[in-house]
Amino acid sequence: MKEASTVVGNQSPHDEAITEVRERLQEDLSRVRKSLCSLVVPPNHRIQGPIMYAVENTGRLLRPTLVLLSSYLLEDGWQGATPPHVIDGAAAVEILHLATLCHDDVIDGAQVRRGRPSANAKYGEAVALLTGDYLLARCMQTAASLGMSRMTAMADTLIDVCVGQMLESSQLYDPFRTEEEYFAAISGKTARLLRTAAAMGALQSGASEDAQAALESFGHNLGMAFQIWDDILDICSRETGKQAAKDILNGVYTLPVIYAVKDFRDRLQSLLRLQPLSGGQCQEVISLVHESGAIGRAADVAQRYVSDALYAVESHPATAKHAPVVRQCLRDLVDTFASQHPALQALRDTAQTTPDGLHSAT
Repeated sequence: MKEASTVVGNQSPHDEAITEVRERLQEDLSRVRKSLCSLVVPPNHRIQGPIMYAVENTGRLLRPTLVLLSSYLLEDGWQGATPPHVIDGAAAVEILHLATLCHDDVIDGAQVRRGRPSANAKYGEAVALLTGDYLLARCMQTAASLGMSRMTAMADTLIDVCVGQMLESSQLYDPFRTEEEYFAAISGKTARLLRTAAAMGALQSGASEDAQAALESFGHNLGMAFQIWDDILDICSRETGKQAAKDILNGVYTLPVIYAVKDFRDRLQSLLRLQPLSGGQCQEVISLVHESGAIGRAADVAQRYVSDALYAVESHPATAKHAPVVRQCLRDLVDTFASQHPALQALRDTAQTTPDGLHSAT
């Protein structure tokens, strides 16, 4: 992985431009939420409950944010309004994401999603699965209305997401899982959709093929970083709106656990083979992960992925002009993660004093 680029230079973006883009982003995300609801409205009021429940609590809207930021990066100047087809492209990406969440919660038996009952907990597994299927169909319908290349991109994304999830599922409770196997799984199940989000912003803005490739690299690397952060918070934080240590209890051994196994092989491998872990055994695993320093090592890997993401947009002529402002918007996203755990907070605080900014923000 590359160190953060100095192509853009060390000069901070103007406060006025940052404020303008932040305000525009919030306005555009509000438009995305409205588009999202209108695009998935069911044909019969009897099924409105579970479908609207799935889309009304959208969280950070990370993927639509990447669609919008990628579109902004390609502009000659800051436009007065983002075109409707970009907004709909962002909504289509989020619909696909929400569909996968419905399916994920059924697979995991998750009872909580974003601080409230999951769709399967509220409506039952059958309705949650059908809700996910319905959202997938609406995603493809929306993508088709935007053009064949957009629909193909969504179909390819869904394939890769399924492959990534199946790779992960094939290694449940496997104490011998490797870094390479972990990266292959998250590249599909998480990073692929963020890569598609960045590509959608490029496609909807008429980007050249090489500019689109740069933005896809931007999205992929951010996706890898965000999944690693999420896996850290799954172990460390009780403030994420999800069950604590859900991955460990479900036999999904993520990067911090993989690193800890290298230091405490015998103790952890004997524990991790158990199906299922008791609460006390799970806490023992968590304690060993902390003792090994695996949290910091995993955060360092995420930091390098962010560096690669920024290098992709800072080094390309089509996106370099606005990269400093977009960098600051990404720091805003990073802050939502960093505020939830001291390990990430300390790394973010370090970033405030480095000339490379977000490059060290993990």
